[in-house]
Amino acid sequence: MARILIMRGLPGAGKSTWARRNHPDARIYSADSFFLDEDGEYRFDGERISEAHAWCLRGFAEILPSLEGGSPEVVIVDNTAIRAWEISPYYNLARAYGHEVTIVHVSCDTPTAHERNIHGVPLERIEKMDRDLLSEELPPFWTVETVDGSEAG
Repeated sequence: MARILIMRGLPGAGKSTWARRNHPDARIYSADSFFLDEDGEYRFDGERISEAHAWCLRGFAEILPSLEGGSPEVVIVDNTAIRAWEISPYYNLARAYGHEVTIVHVSCDTPTAHERNIHGVPLERIEKMDRDLLSEELPPFWTVETVDGSEAG
């Protein structure tokens, strides 16, 4: 059984940094990876964001069957995951295969997140995302761990 961690937080909150620091050997699935070119250069294209998220979910879904009965390992989904509906496909797939799932909420103030985000998301949009993040009620049976992302920069 694998341990599945679903990262949650603002762009620039430190989700990827936290994941790499705390689980350097984890398999990481991220829509951001879709935008890496053959040289590893990040080239974000906002018009392809839906395609990137579908690609990320498909990769995650394809790996789950191979994790059954094997040695325990950590698999991380590294997206913003502001809303429960963004988390639920990953959560439901992982649970269907019997894996343990934890939502890791990386908290960070909006000015810091804005300064660090690599997508060029405007401060007003990050502030709205923060309000949505704080107001979104996740199902009570989901395990959520909150970590401090302020040191991640």
